[in-house]
Amino acid sequence: MWFVVEMDVQYVYDEDGRQTGVIVPIHLWNKISHLVGGSPEGKSDWDPSKYRGMYRDLKIDAKKESAALRDEWTRA
Repeated sequence: MWFVVEMDVQYVYDEDGRQTGVIVPIHLWNKISHLVGGSPEGKSDWDPSKYRGMYRDLKIDAKKESAALRDEWTRA
């Protein structure tokens, strides 16, 4: 896989030279998505409060629990 840069857009090619994808810089993506009916430039429809309820009903210290979860991955 290799990339060719042209006007801020990077085209992705497979080993046979066929275009398989494109990488668009975020500033260009924001302009394009706004033009095709996305949210206003620089704004996002993503609302993190929709996803924060996992631990809401548990009586725990969220900071302590998140540190413990991180420690699980760093143990030798």
